Amino acid sequence: MVIEEKNISPTETLLYFPEPQPIRGTFYHTPSTSSNLPLLQNIAETNLAETLLLTADFLYLQSTVPEGLDDLTAITLAEIDDFIAAAPAIQTASEQQTAEKIRIILKTAIAPYLQKDGGDIEFVNYENSIVSVHFLGKCHGCSYAEKTLKNRVEKNLIRYLPQVREAVLI
Repeated sequence: MVIEEKNISPTETLLYFPEPQPIRGTFYHTPSTSSNLPLLQNIAETNLAETLLLTADFLYLQSTVPEGLDDLTAITLAEIDDFIAAAPAIQTASEQQTAEKIRIILKTAIAPYLQKDGGDIEFVNYENSIVSVHFLGKCHGCSYAEKTLKNRVEKNLIRYLPQVREAVLI
């Protein structure tokens, strides 16, 4: 499987899958949380991972230290190959840590799109299945803000987090 990699910072990277993986929802794992997905548990046991966020389309990795990112990425690619080949059925993520998942998805899947045009997005709140955000830069007050919110922000959040029902601007 060929996986595209995009480094975000010295300790963060995104691995994009060439085709959707057999998961529903978004899995999240940190040293203080636990995931019911063996793939994430195996990666976390390396003690190189600070944060892991797995969707059907990509995996976000944050290493505990910059020099560990390459090793973490290599281990993760091996684990993905092992897990995907052995996955008996679609895995369903829990709805825990939704706010943290939203922050990572905004940062990795939505903000880069807005930043290309001189804008940005900030997470404000998550309550009752509604995500509140604030547009920054050129996006703030833009005549297309509402359209961008519904077509880019809301659709992506709902795609990765089925518990999200709506996104609103604050």
